[in-house]
Amino acid sequence: MSSKANGQRKNTSTPETPYDELWRSGRSRFGVQHLRLGRDKKWHFVGQQPDETVVKIIREHWWFLVTSALPLIGALVLLLLIVWGSARLASPIWSFLEIIVVVAIFGALLWFIWKDFIKWYLNTYIVTNKRIIHSHGVLQPERQSTPLDNVKQVGIDLDTAWGFLLRYGTVHVYLVGGDFIMKNIADPRTVKDVIDGIIERIRASKPKEQKPPTPDNPQVAEVIQGLAKAKEPPSLENADEKYILRRPEGRLGPRRTFGGILRIPCEVRYLSGEYTVRYIQRSRYVFYRQILVPILALCILLPLSFYIPATSTPLVSSHLTQWWIIMGTIIVLLVLSIGIIYTNYADDVYILSNKRIFDIQRRFIFFFENRRELEYKNIKDLKVRVPNVLQRLLDIGDVYIDIGGAPTVILPTVDHPFFVLDKINEIKANVAKAEALKKDNDLKKELHAWFGKVVTSLVDSTQMKGAPNLENLDLLEAMGVANELGFQVNVYGEEPSTRPEIPPGRIMRQSPPPGTVIQPGGEIQVVLSKRATTADLMEFY
Repeated sequence: MSSKANGQRKNTSTPETPYDELWRSGRSRFGVQHLRLGRDKKWHFVGQQPDETVVKIIREHWWFLVTSALPLIGALVLLLLIVWGSARLASPIWSFLEIIVVVAIFGALLWFIWKDFIKWYLNTYIVTNKRIIHSHGVLQPERQSTPLDNVKQVGIDLDTAWGFLLRYGTVHVYLVGGDFIMKNIADPRTVKDVIDGIIERIRASKPKEQKPPTPDNPQVAEVIQGLAKAKEPPSLENADEKYILRRPEGRLGPRRTFGGILRIPCEVRYLSGEYTVRYIQRSRYVFYRQILVPILALCILLPLSFYIPATSTPLVSSHLTQWWIIMGTIIVLLVLSIGIIYTNYADDVYILSNKRIFDIQRRFIFFFENRRELEYKNIKDLKVRVPNVLQRLLDIGDVYIDIGGAPTVILPTVDHPFFVLDKINEIKANVAKAEALKKDNDLKKELHAWFGKVVTSLVDSTQMKGAPNLENLDLLEAMGVANELGFQVNVYGEEPSTRPEIPPGRIMRQSPPPGTVIQPGGEIQVVLSKRATTADLMEFY
């Protein structure tokens, strides 16, 4: 009876909860909430794989909610001022103003929740042990999945002063053949450490890539290895090798800084596998032309500021203090203008990377920056124009880059313009050749694996082997030796042994003879020895 009751209790035990039901609460969510905390106290999301776990959930920094809630905050402050005013000065108008402001607060609150808060909350980056999932959108949701086994490097950047103070910034995930960027992320350094840790675990768990099988025939193996050898893409010089890498954990970009001694980093962000080939500065002719007037003015006014008071001119002597203030101000402004002209010249740079061309125009150190970029594949035509004879003598000119369907990009007044044109053409050809070589090498890798398996199987199956020497072996031993080489042993007959070194039961001779090349699975006929009689011995002698 007790055993029957135990059986019933086993049958009525709680069944195992399916994986897809771990996070469900039984209530309808209308498809809005895509991320939930399940009964197992872990985060789950729609489309999660059975062996996938959520490591970290990332959203934009809370500061972007504050900026969106400024109308609501302003209405609340206005309500406090009205309440304070009504307490200080009795008037029937305060009640009317309070009603208007309260209505405005509710309206701003509803607008903030619908327009900003829900959008902020649903804009999530889910970092799992396999991938990063970016989900955003309310009525038209979108999702992007990025596998972490394709990640090459992770960089971070605190883009603005507010980002540096509040610790938010950009996380740039460099992928094989692409990029994934998370902007305005809180504590980007922690996010980078989390992703780096997952990548290390994925790489450690991956089995080592096995080399394709190699045929035993050395000539065939050498031919296959030669056909599979990848070609190295043509290399370009790296202009950043002479600059110090100041932030190894940061995003990839030009190492050259701006702003002179301020060492302001460049805002250009490189893609995966991109690096600087050459920095092109505008000609010094431009700098000398712009700085000539301030230098001449300074050379004239500086001696005059001391010479005129020394001549005891009545007008200056009576207003000596004002004279020093005015001349000092003019001289300081001239010196500042010289510094600004030099900084603007030094920061006006063209960057040629191995993938794109950047035209950076920075003015007044960090108060203004204009940047334009284009890819080499979009270049339709290149030409050089030298405006006048003087620039022709100084080897200065303008390089025009025709994009086709877009405004022409001009690199004005650069030194050695024909060299710059040739360099752009060289990089453009290198980009095209590198892409073609990459496709060719990928194809070679696939063919190597395929040919290695197929040819090895063919060689092993058709390889010709020589017959082993089975003489003076007993039958079982001879069959074992032959089977190891893929041959069969067949007893053809027996003959009396007339040689004392071959006892009865041993192989006296074989066909084909030892060393004869035969097909795998071939047959070797043997003749066994037997004890010789007196008649056999008399016949032999």
